[in-house]
Amino acid sequence: MLVVTYGRSGSTLVQGLLNTLPRTLVRGESNLWLLHHFRAWQKVREFRALHLRHNPRAAQSAFYGLQHVRPKAMVQSTRLLALDSLLGDEEREDVDVLGFKEVTWHRATTAEHAELADYLDRVFPGCLYVLNGRDHEHLYGSGFWKGSDRTSVDAKIRRTEQLQEHLRTSRPDRTLDVRYERLTSADPDVVDTELTAIAEFVHGSCPAELLDALRTTLRVGHGPYPFGTSRRD
Repeated sequence: MLVVTYGRSGSTLVQGLLNTLPRTLVRGESNLWLLHHFRAWQKVREFRALHLRHNPRAAQSAFYGLQHVRPKAMVQSTRLLALDSLLGDEEREDVDVLGFKEVTWHRATTAEHAELADYLDRVFPGCLYVLNGRDHEHLYGSGFWKGSDRTSVDAKIRRTEQLQEHLRTSRPDRTLDVRYERLTSADPDVVDTELTAIAEFVHGSCPAELLDALRTTLRVGHGPYPFGTSRRD
């Protein structure tokens, strides 16, 4: 499971809610290192397509051994590395749903979105995507975006939202939209509807005791400035 969002969107709260679900482990940010693996995989595929015709099996070839640099093996290695990094000290048999959240998806260009999504599905077959969002007016001036002008912030958020839209339209059965405003609504029915949707998306149901546990998590501050208490708010 991947949480696809941007800074100051309430993603750490969403991470906490997901970790409240049984047998679910969603880690925090790790600088989107998978993007570098994706780009390496992409470049290797392009290079092979261009040069495999140059007889890489011959010792005198400039591309000797290129056939052994296999994109599929790169995906498998990345999967093992990701699983090891995400599990940490946890036992694999104790976790049914494993994933992470990231807020720097804007680093991927719009042109990369489709192939990046396909790559993520290769690394994490059947992956679920939580698409978290928040009203943009509450993002500007926050600690995460400090030092960035509004135009730059808008561009980065828009790029992330374009990736979210690609995932939403191409994988509608594996995406869930979550809104910070609904999770922190003054209307308890709105909040419960959002919490129930999260539980049902991941585990198919939301019994009363689980809904109570999610409500409890919601009352706990998450992130550096919990519940909209940044300097601007």
